[in-house]
Amino acid sequence: MVELMVVLAVLGAILVLAAPGYQTLILNNRMLSETYALRATLSNARSEAMARRAPVVVCPTLNGTACEATNNWLPGYMSFVDTDGDNTADPNDPDEEILQYEARGIQASAIYDNGANRVRFTPRGTALGTQGTFTFCDERGAEQARALIVNAVGSVRAAIDTDADDIVEDAGGTDVTCP
Repeated sequence: MVELMVVLAVLGAILVLAAPGYQTLILNNRMLSETYALRATLSNARSEAMARRAPVVVCPTLNGTACEATNNWLPGYMSFVDTDGDNTADPNDPDEEILQYEARGIQASAIYDNGANRVRFTPRGTALGTQGTFTFCDERGAEQARALIVNAVGSVRAAIDTDADDIVEDAGGTDVTCP
């Protein structure tokens, strides 16, 4: 019985020490997953725009049918062909199909710093006028934030920390901030 109590005490101590590290691992993986999911959607939209030779829009959405006027993309986002240039998905037009809808919903934010609140890829794959930085934040703040940068030619890349302050920089070289 004494041996069992000692084993339980040791296991309890190990759990107390390991739990914070495990929580950090879960949060890091969640942020990485959200970053990769949006990057894949953006890359797919750009490829579709070039393959179809038609503009493709990626925007935040709550229901997968209409764009929302918000800069937080983590409730969900969608991509659709936009042949008439009105930045609105038209389910009655066969040339304007919805290509992808990603319902998200974690306790974090993905803020896009472009006032257009959308990324529009031209038939050549450029994103001129809708380029910017997506900043992914959770309750840990800017030191654990991740970011994606969409440049004017339409390529998407992960933001990096170039000044060794443990905060990644946006497209302009400024540290990202979290709301």
